Amino acid sequence: MTTDTIVVGAHTRTADTVLSTAARFAARLSAQLVVVQVDDSRVPADPDDASGRGATVPLDPDEYDDDVDRSALEATAARLRTDAQITVDVRVLAGDPAKALARVAADTHAVLIVVGSSNGPAAGLKAALHGSTASFLMHHQLVPILVVPVSEARP
Repeated sequence: MTTDTIVVGAHTRTADTVLSTAARFAARLSAQLVVVQVDDSRVPADPDDASGRGATVPLDPDEYDDDVDRSALEATAARLRTDAQITVDVRVLAGDPAKALARVAADTHAVLIVVGSSNGPAAGLKAALHGSTASFLMHHQLVPILVVPVSEARP
């Protein structure tokens, strides 16, 4: 028997709400969860590496951070494994978030992609300039997309 896969995009501002929602769906569907965090300030060092697991380099050559901190994401994944009793795989990728999520969904034959939609002022400006991850996925995927609304706390 093949286990279904749910791919979820993890972003620092929306991770708790989005990951909790995705974990509930994974538990109900007896699916595994693939948590994907994408750093859009970095790009793959080898443009032909479609796996997303290879070395990355910063877009800004003056910026150098050799190690991506996965500890918070791994801690959340460990909590989800225990609380929801599901299998969780964590992937930290570089590049465009929407394209990275689409690639992981295709590679894992996902049955669902879960992303957050934040409604803060910065989110509106970014979406207006670049388009939102959720919008790109809804228009370029055959896999169902679940968009979780996430409210940002106002100062």
